[in-house]
Amino acid sequence: MTLRNVGLCALALTSVWMFAGCQTGSKTEDKKDVSADIAAINALRGKVSAAFNSNDAGALAALFADDSVVMPANQPAVDGRQSIQSLYEGMFKANAFKIAITPLETQLAGDWAYDRGTTTTTITPKSGQPMEDSGKYLVVLKRLPGGLWKVYREIDNSNNPPTAAPGKKAGTSKKAAAKKAGKKK
Repeated sequence: MTLRNVGLCALALTSVWMFAGCQTGSKTEDKKDVSADIAAINALRGKVSAAFNSNDAGALAALFADDSVVMPANQPAVDGRQSIQSLYEGMFKANAFKIAITPLETQLAGDWAYDRGTTTTTITPKSGQPMEDSGKYLVVLKRLPGGLWKVYREIDNSNNPPTAAPGKKAGTSKKAAAKKAGKKK
């Protein structure tokens, strides 16, 4: 081995040790940060549930980032916290809601996270009988400057088949209805 090769090996070894010493924290500290983030996300989910169950559109919207988007089932996407608050105000004006959220998976990636799970919701129209719905959700969360987690993107949908329009069976397409009508001849 030449002196030049020994020097390159020493330089490489020194670089490895130098970069190894520049780590920002120990594995224990990283796990504590993850635990704190998961706890903060769990607390945020609890606040969402409490605001939803109180039918408080303002409190619910406050848990969303300013530039958040909600993608409700069978409706156009709703952009921005103010529009999201209006969406929930309309929902709560027509119905009372009680929701139970069951998280199935929460994953972190720096200042981003997602939370996936199921919901059971009781919807009681202002004049009518309660209805039960079960569904699923996926929420993307964003850590804001200062460390506060907010809902950034939310999508949910029902496990139940769509309700039928008056005079139609749920889930019947025009093609299927035409085929069925042809068999009745």
